[in-house]
Amino acid sequence: MLLPREKPFLTGLNSYYIDIEKFIQHLQGEIGSGCLYCKSTDQELLVYFDEYDIVRGVTQNNGEHARVSDRLDHVLLSLHEKNFQVTIYYLDPDSIFFWGQMPAFRRAQNTLTSDKVSLPDLAFRLSQKMFSGFIEVDVDGKEDCAVLFFYEGQRRGGSYYWGTGGLSPSDLDYNTLLGMLQKGSGTYSLGYFTSDQLSSVMEAEPEAEEKEKEKEEEEGKEEGLDDMSDKGDDNTSSNQEPSEPSELNEALNEFIAVFAQTVSSKRAKAEPLIDLKLKFIDFAEIYPQLDPYNHLCEIENDGTVTIAEEISEEDAAEGIIDCAWMVIEDNKLHKKFRAGLQGMEHQEVFQAQGLELER
Repeated sequence: MLLPREKPFLTGLNSYYIDIEKFIQHLQGEIGSGCLYCKSTDQELLVYFDEYDIVRGVTQNNGEHARVSDRLDHVLLSLHEKNFQVTIYYLDPDSIFFWGQMPAFRRAQNTLTSDKVSLPDLAFRLSQKMFSGFIEVDVDGKEDCAVLFFYEGQRRGGSYYWGTGGLSPSDLDYNTLLGMLQKGSGTYSLGYFTSDQLSSVMEAEPEAEEKEKEKEEEEGKEEGLDDMSDKGDDNTSSNQEPSEPSELNEALNEFIAVFAQTVSSKRAKAEPLIDLKLKFIDFAEIYPQLDPYNHLCEIENDGTVTIAEEISEEDAAEGIIDCAWMVIEDNKLHKKFRAGLQGMEHQEVFQAQGLELER
């Protein structure tokens, strides 16, 4: 995807803790217009909005063409399925519709270097070809420096990392970029606007709905058979009581309580459990059982830990302890946390499982 080069209005957000619809409404009131960019390991999302409405929503899976819609449904569906890192860019009223209605484009495979061709020479050559598209410019030491837009050979404006608003037509900004390239080397990447129509999300829905319908019919048949075979077991299953938490589970509850108390002691408005869950997300590849989206290990607002039967309690406990210590290290609370752990009643439970509380 192509993004503005200006400094983001907000960055470092996590979609797991955001109600996107309400968040966009808040942004519409605060900055008026802009775009919300969400990135996961295999998918990117963009939502362009002005003060009153959604201009366009874009989804793109790795290796696939982007799909667009003027509604949020497809974006929200992806946000409910996985975790995204969220960045917000401010786009002024003059540029929001340029970005929000940008046509399909195709990037050139090769990059050019400023020692082979200067930017003015490149722009002149492209003007001779009535070029419509963009040039992404990176100056050594300043990645994502600028993107220049052209229409039928004429430069229409640019997005610069030192600028604001998303699209500056100023020659002053362009000349500043040229000055930076004269002092150091840089690279250029070209993108060509095409006449291809961007795929609408709606085009894929009929086929998906048909497959979903077939799936539901098959599941309905299976459920009917299950109901017949399980009919005699209703009374016994409904009378089963939830199992008592294990010793290790109780020990983890105490560990979480000590952790939360330690972190909260440093900052009045601390959110220790949120900080801990963010570590779960950051290290989901190492501790997949802790990934909040897998719902295999849940930590309630009161610090109670619930571990699904299909995963190892010991593995979950080890991950929780590691991630908790990462939060402690971020807050430089080593001594205070160690003192709290020394007073725990369940230390022997961890020792019996071969789990070290100290780091």
